[in-house]
Amino acid sequence: MRRWRGWLQDASGAVADIGVFAPIAAALILGNGLDAGTVLVGMGALYIASGWYFRVPVPVQPIKAAAAIAIARGFGPETIGAAGVMLGLVLLVLAATGATTVLARLFSVPLVRGLQLGVGLILIRTAIEMATRSGGTASLTTAGLVAALLVVAGRSRRTLPAALVLVVGAAIWTGVSAGGPAPLELGLWAPELNGGALDLSVLASALVLLVIPQLPLTLGNAVVAVVDLEHRYFPVNARRVSPSAIGYSCGIANVAVGALGGMPMCHGSGGLTAHYRAGARTHRMNLMIGGALLVMGLVFGPTALGVLGLIPIPVLAGSLAFTGYFHAGLVAELRGGDLAIAMAMGVLGLVTTNLAVALGVGLVVHRGFTHLAGRRTAEALSS
Repeated sequence: MRRWRGWLQDASGAVADIGVFAPIAAALILGNGLDAGTVLVGMGALYIASGWYFRVPVPVQPIKAAAAIAIARGFGPETIGAAGVMLGLVLLVLAATGATTVLARLFSVPLVRGLQLGVGLILIRTAIEMATRSGGTASLTTAGLVAALLVVAGRSRRTLPAALVLVVGAAIWTGVSAGGPAPLELGLWAPELNGGALDLSVLASALVLLVIPQLPLTLGNAVVAVVDLEHRYFPVNARRVSPSAIGYSCGIANVAVGALGGMPMCHGSGGLTAHYRAGARTHRMNLMIGGALLVMGLVFGPTALGVLGLIPIPVLAGSLAFTGYFHAGLVAELRGGDLAIAMAMGVLGLVTTNLAVALGVGLVVHRGFTHLAGRRTAEALSS
């Protein structure tokens, strides 16, 4: 019985981050012309590969800042693929030279918690906006109930597979009430090299427009914060998780997927909180969600996106709010000036929707406080 409970917990954790992945992936596929099969295969492969190598639950998410810019400006598959290639190359260079580890030292605990608070607040706001747009007060109320149920389950000493029950149950209900699930058509994935993404002018444009705005957030939230949480949640088993290893993982994946015209990805710390709080405790979680996405992309191609469409928006919004709640709550361990810096970063990130700006301000303020404290200590010792 205990063994089956572990599998159910990992299965519940596996579906917990769909609220982040599904809306962004759908927007990039439907609005920007990315190939659905390539998007699903890329995510599935990275889930499986990272879980197999790191041996702990590892999240896989779209890179949000660059995705938001691409969606808003209507960039095509060539530019988005080029952004993946350039981001991957930058991360590989940083990992190979050891710069990732050096840069990670700039991110003190208050800065990491400030980023996590900002991500959490933005996720909660996004959840409210999603639910309100989809059906007004009724949808918002449903999303709130879903979030509350997931929060209670996430705080339970005996982790319950609430996320699995909610997502699967809601999808079945939608399919039945709509007269059956969306039709799936066999369409084997046929990868094609995205030649436009390898053009030097497109690569240069993607670097300036998408990669540079994304890079600080990737380093802070998808490298440093992920390493911090992996060792916090899995102190014994996360031995392989390091800034360089995460950099290699994201770098290799983005170069490969970008060259095929897929969606740029990262290991976002918000996704790790979602997976962990919903029950994931082993890398089986990665194999489950990765295997499902891989099969959907390889076998059903474009029509596989319709399966994700069966999950009602209020359920997606509720799971998003649940993730935001726990992610923002990581700041509670701080005290005094450290808490003030993290809170300021979180609020600034929420107001500007730009965590890179929040990180820059937090870095300057924290360095200033550290320098001032050092001077006071030196003066006290010399007097």
